[in-house]
Amino acid sequence: MLDHAPHSADVRPSNLGIAARLLTLASLGLALHLWAAPAAMAGPQDDASAQKQVAKKESQKEKAAAKGQDAPKKGAAPQKSSPVKRSRLSGRGAPPKPASIPGTARSSRGGIVSPKVSAGPVPVKGAKGQPGMDLSEKAAKLGGAPLVAPGAGAAEMTPEQMAQKAKYEAKMKQAQSSGKKPAAAPRPPRNPNAKLEIPFGMEKHDFGRARQGDMLIHTFKLQSNGSEPVVISQASPTCGCTLGEVKILAVGEETPALYTFGDSIAPGSEVQISATLDTKSKKNKTNVRINVYSNDGKTGVTMLSLAANVEPFLVASPPFLQFGQIREGTERTGTIDFRTSNGDRIMLAQDPTRPIPLPAGLSMDFVPVNADESGKASVWRATFTVGKDSPEGGKSYAVRLNSDVELPKNPKLPDKVAGKAGAPTVYQVTANVNYTILGAISLQTQYLSLGLVRPDQPVVRNVRLTCHEDDFDLSNVKATLTGEGNQPLQWADRFKVSVKPVSGSNAVDIELRLNGLPADADGSFRGRIAIETGHPTKPSEFVRFSGVCRKTARNVARPVPSEKKGG
Repeated sequence: MLDHAPHSADVRPSNLGIAARLLTLASLGLALHLWAAPAAMAGPQDDASAQKQVAKKESQKEKAAAKGQDAPKKGAAPQKSSPVKRSRLSGRGAPPKPASIPGTARSSRGGIVSPKVSAGPVPVKGAKGQPGMDLSEKAAKLGGAPLVAPGAGAAEMTPEQMAQKAKYEAKMKQAQSSGKKPAAAPRPPRNPNAKLEIPFGMEKHDFGRARQGDMLIHTFKLQSNGSEPVVISQASPTCGCTLGEVKILAVGEETPALYTFGDSIAPGSEVQISATLDTKSKKNKTNVRINVYSNDGKTGVTMLSLAANVEPFLVASPPFLQFGQIREGTERTGTIDFRTSNGDRIMLAQDPTRPIPLPAGLSMDFVPVNADESGKASVWRATFTVGKDSPEGGKSYAVRLNSDVELPKNPKLPDKVAGKAGAPTVYQVTANVNYTILGAISLQTQYLSLGLVRPDQPVVRNVRLTCHEDDFDLSNVKATLTGEGNQPLQWADRFKVSVKPVSGSNAVDIELRLNGLPADADGSFRGRIAIETGHPTKPSEFVRFSGVCRKTARNVARPVPSEKKGG
């Protein structure tokens, strides 16, 4: 007979209630099993043990309720129990988390994704809304050789990748056989297990003293010291340095083999990089660098350098003949000596391939000093004369001379690699002659820049006009302002020009003053200063000027610096 009396916390539940709760637990167990099915691969044993622990806790809770321990007694402290999270589907405790496996990642839905593989292609993030691509795909799109994971063999490459690699290697061999600079392979991703090392101090080589024109050759020896292969994509020399060959001396081999950029270099192999320092255009202390790009996990680039103190074969003394300012109608003479640094007797003549005509009024007399019977000398002298008929203005002349001594050739490199097209084949020397012919009237400059100005900002500029005839009076010089191209000068009322004599000199200063532009002024402005000299040979001159005005929301006057206190 069932007891219909109301239940309290002290009354035990009936057997029917217990059976109902056990049935609920069984349903929950089935739901947990179905929910955790994707994690079965992660470890079914661990998952089953976790479910048993949850069921055990629920059983303990039911037993406690049967004994009247579900509700705390009055005045007693509540008992602590392990919290169980509620599932949104069943309202019961949340399922256990799948056991983690090393090298795996967890999806947002609780499943296990495939483990990460370090030897595979490195993904490159694509544009927003577009899928990314790995470096191999990117290299293929650019037409380069495919990238292979460090240590990966040809069996791991697709037929398309193998075809691309074969095409690249063919281009490399063709470039090397023709003497052209080998093309670079796509930059491989850095590998922490790949190491391209060189002993400390051996990354730099100093040839010491060398003669200009010498081909200085040095071979750097690097080592593949990592646990995985090294891949070199490029060896890029800087100006003045030519990369000759890159060879690999494998472990157990006696003869190095020519290396193709992009190939794998096995651990323990020696990398030999030969470089040539071309000193044709070098003087004094010179330094050049070679950057070796690889998958080295530390830096990705190994820097090698060559240095030499190049002694020129031919020296010009002085290298620059500066006549300075010469009055119109006067004559000036100067000399430049061209000598060999070691005292060798040579022949010198102007470069016939690039003749440079002499400026009007300038002449050159070129003769050997103490020549022998064959006409050779260790010193050749060029005498330059600026004639009275030289026109007004600044002049510059570069004299280039060729010797009869051939430059040394690099026996290990083709001529196309050793030097650029049109490069000299003999020792050369150059010098420069500079001078300015001054007329009766000369201006310090013919252009004045007022720069960037603000409205109401004053600006002052000066230009000096000089008369080189002491008996001519400049007191009658006049200056006026005009616009460009016979156009009226904008904001003419804001500009002022004046003429001020210079004390102790037959010269005047032309002063241009801007007394501030209107508050609404914005944009560029330009004009001319027309000068009336009164001299018969040059009665007028002009000076251009320009500037830019930019408006500001608030014009703040610049503070006037205060006088320093104290003595």
